[in-house]
Amino acid sequence: MLGVSAIIPHAGGREILRECLDSLEKSTGVALEVIIVDNGSGESPSDWGLERFPGAQHLRYECRLGFAAACNRGVEAATGDYIFLLNNDAVVEPDAIELLAGRLAGDGSLAAAAPKILWYHDRSRFDYSSACGGWLDRYGIPFCRGRVFDTLERDLGQYDAETDAFWAAGAALMFRRELYLEAGGLEEPFFAHMEEIDLLWRLQLMGYRLQIVPRAVAYHRGAVTIKSNSYLKHYLNHRNSLAMLFRNYGVLNLLGAAPIRFGMDAAFAFQNLFQLNFTRLRAVAAAWVWILFSPVYLMKGRRAVQRLRRVPDKIIARRIFRGSIAWQYYVRRRRTFRELEEADLPATHH
Repeated sequence: MLGVSAIIPHAGGREILRECLDSLEKSTGVALEVIIVDNGSGESPSDWGLERFPGAQHLRYECRLGFAAACNRGVEAATGDYIFLLNNDAVVEPDAIELLAGRLAGDGSLAAAAPKILWYHDRSRFDYSSACGGWLDRYGIPFCRGRVFDTLERDLGQYDAETDAFWAAGAALMFRRELYLEAGGLEEPFFAHMEEIDLLWRLQLMGYRLQIVPRAVAYHRGAVTIKSNSYLKHYLNHRNSLAMLFRNYGVLNLLGAAPIRFGMDAAFAFQNLFQLNFTRLRAVAAAWVWILFSPVYLMKGRRAVQRLRRVPDKIIARRIFRGSIAWQYYVRRRRTFRELEEADLPATHH
């Protein structure tokens, strides 16, 4: 029986955590270790229902570590060969963990596997996080099979084929533990958002793959810890996206993408100025200020990532959408992944 360690960062919400644990209790076919990383919740663990998991570990931190650091602390304490990052506001079908672990066990070229993620509040629709597998355009803007910007498709089985993808959300994501550690884990200064994409990019530079296993299903509430339209969420998304590009791209691709990305962000900032959306305007401006005043951090991180590289950018580029997803969505009016496949989307099947 495969050994899996479920890592659950928990920043608060007894009820949602208990429901998460209820779903894990029903898991089949694996020896499951549960590790809850108390990420400054201020709650008493006696209210969490841990008696169902006699061997469960509880790592307590009084301050808010952030998603990335909390996951890393959990992975360091884990004993399973496979680690399953799971948001406290997500639940899984009983066979989901077994399907993911079995997929990794059967293919040594895979570093990670992810389920189909549906929206908890309407389980006929894909979840915003990574739906049925995530992709990037060349400017670092993410989109998914089943979700492009704010368009959430209904799950009609249209993406039920197993496929390679560029990224998947840490809301429900399984890694081979030794590769997670070899790649350096989630980038802790990111705090939250984009950290899983950054790690999966590194693993692809190392020569490994991510596969989406749609038969494995998770349901995700979303935006419980950091609210969806908050300044912090917008700031972290913009800042971490820029840092991720700088860390992972080869020199030529970085030089080609950076000026256009800067122009896109400038246009986005002016749009928000005219719309009097000062929250998003401040977030974009603050992200660029942080980037400009963090050269030491960025260069140190870039050197560390590039030392891991075994795969040239020309291979990685085949897995990245060559154009702009914003252009396709807002100008060409292509709103679904199926429509984007007509616009030079990279091949999704390995």
